[in-house]
Amino acid sequence: MPGVVLDDDLYNNIILQALLPMKRLLIIFAMFCTISPAFASAALHDTLANKINAVLKDFNATTSISILVKDKRTGKTVYQKNPGRYFMPASNEKLFTAFAALQSLGKKFTYTTQLYTDTRKIKNGVLEDNIYIRFSGDPTLTVSQLDQMIHALAQAGIQRINGSVIIDDTAFDQIGMSPGTTWDDKDFCWGSPVNTIIIEGNCVSTMLSPGSGPGQPARMTLPEHPQSMQFINNVVTGISSQAKCEIKTERTGASTYTMNGCINPSMPNKYIARAIDNPRSNIQFILDYLLSKNRINNTGKYEYHHIDNPPLLLAQEKSLPLFSLITLMLKNSDNMIANSLFKTIGAHYANTAGSFKNGSDAARDILDRTVHLDIPKTTLIDGSGGSRYDFLTPQQIVTLLQKINSLPQAGILISALPVSGTDGTLKFRMRDPDTLGRVSAKTGTATAVSNLSGYLLTRKKHTLIFSIMINGFVDLPEKYEELQDKICAVLIDGA
Repeated sequence: MPGVVLDDDLYNNIILQALLPMKRLLIIFAMFCTISPAFASAALHDTLANKINAVLKDFNATTSISILVKDKRTGKTVYQKNPGRYFMPASNEKLFTAFAALQSLGKKFTYTTQLYTDTRKIKNGVLEDNIYIRFSGDPTLTVSQLDQMIHALAQAGIQRINGSVIIDDTAFDQIGMSPGTTWDDKDFCWGSPVNTIIIEGNCVSTMLSPGSGPGQPARMTLPEHPQSMQFINNVVTGISSQAKCEIKTERTGASTYTMNGCINPSMPNKYIARAIDNPRSNIQFILDYLLSKNRINNTGKYEYHHIDNPPLLLAQEKSLPLFSLITLMLKNSDNMIANSLFKTIGAHYANTAGSFKNGSDAARDILDRTVHLDIPKTTLIDGSGGSRYDFLTPQQIVTLLQKINSLPQAGILISALPVSGTDGTLKFRMRDPDTLGRVSAKTGTATAVSNLSGYLLTRKKHTLIFSIMINGFVDLPEKYEELQDKICAVLIDGA
């Protein structure tokens, strides 16, 4: 068959038409290669969302749940569910207190308790003048520290005080509980009164241990110093096979707690702590004991007012610096430290006695100026999250955590958070090798409240900032702690 001869133009045109589909294919392929990371990222987020939604479904979670997860580096949202809804934060509120305290007071701030007297007025062991004690709201002050201060009086040669004991407790107001704190909390240490005078966290304590045999009274061990609130021990020793052995402690008088129930002989000792009733009567009780212990006779009375022109400083006790107090507060979820810092922030802000009101004003102003968070006046009522009037959103918490991460003090705040399976309130959570040590976060637990907010390191070395808030349940909080832990495990594995 004879060949067909084509001219050059016709030949080129045919070749071009034949190549067009391939060209289109190459363009599409190039476009796919260019945008594939975005597609991959979207696909990854879809997968994570599906996995998290599956976890929520598995738990049959019908309560109010809100979640927000963001990438620390890019700020992009990894997962969200109702992020703008307000929830009771419980101890997640302490994140805001820690931040505001660092901004207002500085990391080296310390509380100082001071003792003054005019040693020139000591004659033959008799002080013909007053002693003055100025408290500052130190939430960690101990009886031992106060003993050291009183011992300085004895070292100065004082055997009798003919004047008065003047106590300055004006750094804070006299309102010990925040608005919205439940009445049930007032007997527990987490609800103890937050006044300028704070000794041993304004708590009394005892240790119970099994008696000599079944049915025998439990042994009660008290601290070396006497306490203004007394424990009545009706607890008996149970039997080893007894399935349930509980101790119930109830207020039974103005200055008494009664303990009933049983203690299992195979169980460790049981530590019990309860709130004091009145900081002023408590400090008088302790000072009477310490003065007697140091062989000092006090013939005067106790007075409470501001000290305008104190005489010579004889002794003082300082607290740990603020960065250490913040670590104690966040690791152990310490309400007394949180609320004392809250009132201290208010005192510095308003230049008057610290209160829950000016503490709230100060914290909200600091957050508005530095984080651009406009917190309503109807929330952020205290520093601990103990008030049922406290409300925050996951969006606000994540925004704060993003700001914290950008600060020079980021290391202080982040290292102060409990670490999964390692310490603080997360010591016994997420202990699996896949999650151990990968979550640094603040817990928040109260009746019908379980929250977890902080930072998370994924297997791919990405850091996520997250907040999981759960309110309104009627079953045990452990169920929702497990839910939070599973969500964290999904994020660690898949993000």
